[in-house]
Order: sequence, then C-alpha cells, then structure tokens
Amino acid sequence: MNAKERVTAALQHREPDRVPRGENAFDAAFFEQMVGYKTLAYGGWEEKETLWSGRRDEVVSDYVDAICALTLKMGWDYIRVPVAPKRMDYSGYKRVGEHAYADGKGRVFHFNPEVGNITYPAVYDVDMTIDDLVDDPGFEVDDSELDIARGVIERLGDSHFIIGRPPVGGTFPYTSTIGMEEYLVRMITDPEFIHRMVEIENRKCQKYVHAFMDLGCDGIMITEDYADNRGVTCGVERYNEFILPYLKIINDVVHARGGWFIKHTDGLMWDLLDSFVEMGIDGWHGIQPSIGMDIRKLKEKYAGKLCLFGGLNVETLIAGTPEESYEEAVYAIKYGAPGGGLVLAGGNILEPGTKPENYAAVGRAMDDYGNYPIRVPDGI
Repeated sequence: MNAKERVTAALQHREPDRVPRGENAFDAAFFEQMVGYKTLAYGGWEEKETLWSGRRDEVVSDYVDAICALTLKMGWDYIRVPVAPKRMDYSGYKRVGEHAYADGKGRVFHFNPEVGNITYPAVYDVDMTIDDLVDDPGFEVDDSELDIARGVIERLGDSHFIIGRPPVGGTFPYTSTIGMEEYLVRMITDPEFIHRMVEIENRKCQKYVHAFMDLGCDGIMITEDYADNRGVTCGVERYNEFILPYLKIINDVVHARGGWFIKHTDGLMWDLLDSFVEMGIDGWHGIQPSIGMDIRKLKEKYAGKLCLFGGLNVETLIAGTPEESYEEAVYAIKYGAPGGGLVLAGGNILEPGTKPENYAAVGRAMDDYGNYPIRVPDGI
C-alpha cells in the first residue's frame, strides 16, 4: 500500500498494511532538528519578516520543500496543506511589539510564535452590528493562495493523502470578528447577527473547499474549536442551533466533491461526537487523551463510525519522556487500530518545544507494533 491508500483504508474502517500516521503542522525548530537545515515554514517572525521584505515566493517555496521533506523523513501518510500568503504588497506590514504586528491598514494583530503561531486581532470590534457585516457574493479564492497546496500535490499527490485547510471554517468565526466573549453573549442576545455572520463565512469556506478539491486534495479539514478542557464552549443547545447546521453544509459540500471530511476540534468532546456521526463526518482530529478523551473508550463507542486522528498528547511530546511517548503510541495502536479507523497523530500540531527524542519514540512504537494484524502483548 502507498500512503494515500493507507489513510483511505483507515477512513473506510478497513485494516491497511500498517497504521497510517501524520501531523497537521510543525514548528520550524522541530523541522531543523529532524531534517538538519533551517526553514521559513511555520517560522514565526523570520517567516513574516521575509514575507514583508518582498520575498513572498521564497516563503512559499520553503513551505513546499519543508512539508514534503519532513513528510518523507517521518514516514507520514497524510499531509495537511495551508493556504499560502497572497501575492500582494506587504510593504506596509511591520513589527510593532514583542508579540504584535501592524498590517498595511494600521490594524494590529497579536502573534506569538512560542505558542503555535496563533494570530488574532489586538482589538475586537465588539460594537459591530448586523449592518456592518459585508457579504461579497462575488468572493473567489485568490489563486496565489493555492501555491503551497499546488506545490505539495505536484510532488506527493500521487502517493500521499493530501488534506486542504481553508483559512475560514465557516461554523464558529469568533476569532476573526468580535472575539469569544462577545460572540457567546450575542448567541443569546442577538441570534440574527450570529446566523448572518456564519452564513457569510460559511459561503467563503465553501469556496475554499471547491478550490482545494479542484487542485486534487483528497480531503478537507476545518479547525474551529468547539470545546475546551471543561466541555462544549457555547453549550450543546447553542451548538445545535448556531454551529451544527453550518458544519453539515461544509461536510455535505466536501462529500459532493468526492472528498473526505475531517473535523479538527480539541477539548472535551463527548457531547458532540454523536452529532458528527449522524451528519456523516468521516474523521475527527483533536483528541486529547489527558483530559479524558481515551482512545480505548472512543474506539469502543465509535468503531466503524468515525475515524480517529490522534492518540498522542501534545504535552507528552513536549514535556514528557521518550518512554512516556512510546507508551502513549503503543496504547493508541493497541486499542485504536484493530479493524482500521485510526490515524496516529498528535492532538493539535507539533507545537514549539516538541522533543525530537520523544517523537522518535513514537516511530519506534510504530516499528514495533504498528503493522497489521495488530498484536500488542498483554501487559504493554
């Protein structure tokens, strides 16, 4: 089997030749430690300042090279590809603080490369009204945004399972609009506003789905988080009203294009997974074993219904030992892999601080027990 066939078998709840594996993204420092040279990909300030200096194509080329090199080095079967920075004038962008930058219009964003390169507005427009929401029926994806995906597919699309990640999820867009606190309040006080906002973002997400599928991606992953370590952030009732219908739209669009739909959302997710199965979502990524999302219990409940992308705690890969990382991987293989339906992965991305020796231990666990039929002795 090649990598694409391996992941496809897992999604179909069939046993491939070995457990497939992969990661959503990685840190530039991890890449350098594993491959032996530097990259701008996921490179924090160095990546952004290279982009702003007019070397956009260099950044894009680095992403393609790094994603392909690390995939082959690690023996990954799936690859998630991000959108590329648009081909545009970045000369007005500049760093304005330790963890802040301004764009060409003077808007300030927080950006912390030490915690996964998450970017968010410094100030949210909490006074936004429904009249401020701008719908652009003619919105189309800028072709330059597809350059990373295009490059990866040209190199590895025949052999590997490629997942496109739209920059908008179209189901819970608080980070790009009014912020979490105000968004949750408006779900109660101004439901019309929320529905209108999500409708606009959802149509944009659909455009990205079509663009990725036109390129030849095998699947799509959207990444808005619906839960934290305590449970569903907005509550199940409001999830059912404000999120689920729009999530189903994206799922149905992906399936209509012949693709696989994998939803990333970490947190304590027990209350929502039945809805994933009911609407026909193919895979779920974002599993956090450390907060009670036990791969053994998940497999017992969802075998044959939902492909599990996970099994590894991000915090173990960062702060744990090789022995602990090995044990987690073996546990995931032992209880998640029989019958298919497991893609071994971390619970988020390979975060900054991931120890190479810990990730290498995951590879040893795969070598020892990752081949089908799964035979992990009792007591291990």
